[in-house]
Amino acid sequence: MNNNMTDIVLKGWPPAAKDFAICPDDFYCQRPDAQQPGELFIKARTWLEVIQNAPLDEMKGVVTKEIQDSMVRAIFGSNQIERAGLNLDITIHLCRRILDGEDVGAICESDLDCQSTLLELYRRDPALRKLPRKDVLRSRNEVVQHCKAFIFLIEQFVFEKKHLTESLIQEAHRILVEGVPVTDCDGPDVQPEEYGGVYRTLIVGAGTTNFTVPKFVPANMKKMCENLQDELEAAEEKKAIDPISTAAKYSLEFVQIHPFMDSNGRMCRLILNVILCRYVGVIVPIGEQEAEREEYMQIKRDSSEKMEGHGEYATFVLIRATRRIREMKKKLSGRTRKY
Repeated sequence: MNNNMTDIVLKGWPPAAKDFAICPDDFYCQRPDAQQPGELFIKARTWLEVIQNAPLDEMKGVVTKEIQDSMVRAIFGSNQIERAGLNLDITIHLCRRILDGEDVGAICESDLDCQSTLLELYRRDPALRKLPRKDVLRSRNEVVQHCKAFIFLIEQFVFEKKHLTESLIQEAHRILVEGVPVTDCDGPDVQPEEYGGVYRTLIVGAGTTNFTVPKFVPANMKKMCENLQDELEAAEEKKAIDPISTAAKYSLEFVQIHPFMDSNGRMCRLILNVILCRYVGVIVPIGEQEAEREEYMQIKRDSSEKMEGHGEYATFVLIRATRRIREMKKKLSGRTRKY
């Protein structure tokens, strides 16, 4: 992925920026504890222009590192929201190996390298010794496959500019859950081969929220993907887009459909971030800190229960996307001053 990232950065960053004007829509909610969305948008757009006008030789290393660092943090935070994965140190270690091109895959107890893998994990986090081996391996697989699913979507949707179709989402979900069975205390585990990329046939809910009835999941997913494609094609014609609102909207719509048996939350944040990466050039980590996790989950609950749209979530994402753009701009400016 390093080579792909460098190649795409050399063509301009963000990948779609040269083709679009970044314009805010009217869906954002005002927040008393933060700058107004319009002010944040102006800052973000100004900083993006600085990034786009930086010398390419100086841009490629900074942007590549920033995107990959943000990917790792996003994976860790997303797993934390779902009480999945492992600690930050191990998450960084595993993701770095994958991003550097090493062939790292899911592992089960019957694999020959299971014992050596466990010993390395125990060395990095001794507390894991107290857990069942299969649970430790599952948590490791949740990190590894999350990273691989992220890379897959970035390569397909950001680099290759393919549409975010049902089949692309289903394949990303299959990658995401490889080696991660769904555990059920009342019955046998559901193996990833049985549910990965497969629309659910059971009714599911969270708290007082009921998600889409199974028989309507295929039609709703088809409609969601078609609407996103139509919206992006219309933006291409107008040469203008609000990628932050768009990313928030379709990430939220996906999780409200909840198409799969498991891992819908992590999948919805992958969708959010690949849209941001393609049109804004940043990845937004969510969930690294407990307070942020609580705020995020409350926004999701309110959106589902009140059915008031994606405005509050869009503002939440805008605040964090603006920070990532500012950080990338600061790093680029510092790099430029050294020459």
